[in-house]
Amino acid sequence: MKIEEVEIHEFTYEIEDVSPRPDGEIVYVPGGRIEPPGYVLTVRSDTGLEGHYRAHMWTAVGVAQIKAVAAHFLVGRDPLQRQAIWNDLRRQLRHTDHNALGAIDNALWDLAGKHYDESVSTLLGGRVRDRVPAYASTLSGNPERDTPARYADFAEECLDRGYPAFKIHPHGEPAADIEICRAVADRVGDEMELMLDPSSCYGSFHDAVRVGKVLDELGFLWYEDPLRDTGDSIYAMRRLADEIETPILGIEQSRTEPFGAFNHLVNDALEMVRVDAHLGGGLTSAQKICHTVETAGMDVEPHVGGPEHLQLASTLRNAHYFEHGLLHPEVGFEWYNDQGYVGSVESVGSDGCVPVPDGPGMGVEIDWDFVEERGTGHTLIDGSSTTDSFP
Repeated sequence: MKIEEVEIHEFTYEIEDVSPRPDGEIVYVPGGRIEPPGYVLTVRSDTGLEGHYRAHMWTAVGVAQIKAVAAHFLVGRDPLQRQAIWNDLRRQLRHTDHNALGAIDNALWDLAGKHYDESVSTLLGGRVRDRVPAYASTLSGNPERDTPARYADFAEECLDRGYPAFKIHPHGEPAADIEICRAVADRVGDEMELMLDPSSCYGSFHDAVRVGKVLDELGFLWYEDPLRDTGDSIYAMRRLADEIETPILGIEQSRTEPFGAFNHLVNDALEMVRVDAHLGGGLTSAQKICHTVETAGMDVEPHVGGPEHLQLASTLRNAHYFEHGLLHPEVGFEWYNDQGYVGSVESVGSDGCVPVPDGPGMGVEIDWDFVEERGTGHTLIDGSSTTDSFP
C-alpha cells in the first residue's frame, strides 16, 4: 500500500458574539463575529483507503507546510510507516514550528485504524476507560463584561451541568485575575477542582509568583503557562516551581515535542506536561511525550479538544481531564470544535464525561456538506503535480 494523493479542503468556521481582545485572545462581545479558517487533510492510498484530519488552529501555517512537503515526503510512501514519516518530516520542518507534522501524523493514524479495522485507541495500546472526565474551559475574559461574580456564576452553572472541574482563562492582569480566582473558589471551590490558565500573559516573574501564591492558598489543581517565557526559559520555570506549591502545567506553546518535555522534567521546571496532538507533532509525538512523563512519575494533560485527544486520553492512567471549551455563559457550551464533523464529537454527559468515539480510526465522520458549503480553497497533490482551486 502506498500514498497516492494528498488533498486539502479549506473552509471557514463561524462563531457568534465573540471578538479578539487587544492581545489577540478571543472574548465575549455581543454582536461580534469571527470566521476562523480550518481545513480537512485527506491522505489517500492506492487502495482507496483514506485517513482524515480536521484542523482548527493556526491552519494557514499548516496548509502551507503540507504543500511544501507532501509531494516529496508523502506521496509514494507506505502510510503505515508512521514512525519513519514522522522522523523524516520533523527533520524537514526543523526550521519551522512543525505545524503540519501533527496534521499529517493524525491523518495517518486515522488511515491505519481503518486499515486494521480498529480504533486509534486500540492501536495506541488499548483503553483504560470509555468515558473521559471533562473540565469546563472558559473563554478568556472581557474586562468590560466578565466580572469576578460573572465567572463565579458560570462556574456554578457548570457544576450544575455535571462538570467536575473548571478552568479559568482570565483577563491577563494579575490583580484582576486574583479577584476572579477568589470569587470562583469561594463559590465552588469545595465542589470542583479549579485551574488557572493566564495564556502566557504575565510579563514579569514577580506577577507570576504573586498570582501563584494565591492559587496555593485556594488549593488550585494546576497553574498553566503563566509566563511569556513558559516553554522557552527552563531557568525561569524552575524558579517559579520553587516559589509556589501549586503544580505548574506547561510548554503548551513549545514546539519541542518529547524533547522539551524531557528537558523541563529533568530540570524540575514543571510538574505536569501539556500534550498536543494538533500542534505538537501528532499522536506519534503525543505518545512519546506520555511515555516520557509517565516514566518520570508525572502527569500529562491533553490540550483542547478533538477526537484525537479523546482516543489518546482513553489510554492514559496519568491524565486527569479532557479540555472542553471554550465556554461562556452567553456564548454557550458549543464552541466550534464540533463544526466539520457529523454529529457532536464532544458531548458532555450529566456525569461530566465525554464518550470516546467508537469505530475504526478516530471513529468520526467529516461533514463534507459543511466543508464544501463554507469552502475557500482546494488542493490536490499526487506527486506529479499540485493543483489549487478556489470557489
